[in-house]
Amino acid sequence: MGTVLLTASMQEAHAQYTMGTTGLLNTPSAEMNETGRLMVGGNYLHEHMTPFNYPTGNYFADLTFFSFLELTYRETLLKRSYMTSKPKYQQQDRSISIKVQPLPEGKWWPALAIGANDPIRSLGRNYYRSIYGVITKHFLFGQHQLGVTVGYQGWTGKENPLNNGVFGGITYRPAFCPQVCLTAEYDTREVNVGVTAQLWNRVSLYAFTGGFECIAGGVRYECTLFH
Repeated sequence: MGTVLLTASMQEAHAQYTMGTTGLLNTPSAEMNETGRLMVGGNYLHEHMTPFNYPTGNYFADLTFFSFLELTYRETLLKRSYMTSKPKYQQQDRSISIKVQPLPEGKWWPALAIGANDPIRSLGRNYYRSIYGVITKHFLFGQHQLGVTVGYQGWTGKENPLNNGVFGGITYRPAFCPQVCLTAEYDTREVNVGVTAQLWNRVSLYAFTGGFECIAGGVRYECTLFH
């Protein structure tokens, strides 16, 4: 039974929680969900890990249209003082992410993916603009699973001064509880450490510390719409 659960966990991608896409905590990975997989959820983000000078949150919908293509729609709450004496969360920033996996993971080679966050400019600002390339490989030690991710992110621009450069991370799923994942990552600026837990095969919760200076957290629901 443990082997079956572990195999299933390797076939299921993990979310990059802060952006609502597949990945680690605050960095992308080369993993992809199965075709037709939908993820919806929301996150609390401390100001330390955003391009804003205040804490905020976002909510998102992410769909893997094909085994190699993933699209994400995201709304981030913005605090503004328009027609009010004190700034309030009365506006939202819309952004999208796209991710393509030209090479899935094999027995002897890692998965390879390229992606872009917030690439299209309309009336607002590209707070999360970036492009990246990343590889991910998983290893089994007995029935314990270890994942290794390394990548590079750039094209962030002046509106997104965060997370520009080399990033990487490690995930660990213990054999005795594969629904729990421990993650340590370097997001180009600092080290983040966190834990995610999957409940009832549909709901996932997470919490992590950003540079050991603040806490972020979130929840997501996922299901398969089509195959």
